Order: sequence, then structure tokens, then C-alpha cells
Amino acid sequence: MFLTAQHVASSAGAEGINAFVYHHGPYVWHGLPPAGIPDTNTGMLVAQTIEQPPPGNRLRSYLDVVAPDETPSAEIQAAFVAFVTAAQGAPLPWHGVIGRVSFRMDMDAGCAATWQQELAVLYRAVQAVRIGG
Repeated sequence: MFLTAQHVASSAGAEGINAFVYHHGPYVWHGLPPAGIPDTNTGMLVAQTIEQPPPGNRLRSYLDVVAPDETPSAEIQAAFVAFVTAAQGAPLPWHGVIGRVSFRMDMDAGCAATWQQELAVLYRAVQAVRIGG
């Protein structure tokens, strides 16, 4: 599964969070996901929330989460906490793998000034779209 939340801004200045969940079928792994997930194989879109419709948006921040489709939410949450704990203080972008869950996160300088709040918004969007999916 590929979960992503993106804080985007339109050319008119309107901002919002767009979030998506993609499934990949019966892949199971530990560590890095199979080659190509999510960069060349995003999977099958199963749910989305769109606050700022494309095209033409500028990406301000994003959080990507990749895990086997059936990964429990509690496992993702524990891995997320471990990822943030390990990454904080390092320069952006952040990348990491905790167990069988991988993460990528980056943000522009304006969002980075309040990175904890920005990351919390992105993570809540990932949780919400997954529950909806």
C-alpha cells in the first residue's frame, strides 16, 4: 500500500491537503518494499481526498508511507513515531524504514518552520484517507 498526503498550493494561493491510498495486492515484505513501489508502481487507487484539485498546484510538503496492504494501523503508527524520533534534527528530506513500513517526507522552508504541526496534519490526512479506503 502506498499512502501519501500532499500539502499543495494553487497558483491563486489557495491551499489544501490532498491524500491518496493505493493498494498493491498480496505483496508481503520486511524492510524496503519491492522494487518500483511507489515510484514506478503507485498501485491501484482505492481512496482519495482532494481539497485543492489539480493540475497546477505547487507542492509545499508531503508524507509518503509504504507498507503491505494489510498492515494494521497500530503498526504504521508505531513505525511513524520511531521514524520521526530517528529523523528529527536531520536535514530534509527524511527517508527511513522501520520494520516493513517505509517513509519519505519533505517540506518547503515555510512549512519547515513549524515542521511538527505540518507533519501532524499530513499524518492525520494519511490516517483519514486510509480509514475511508
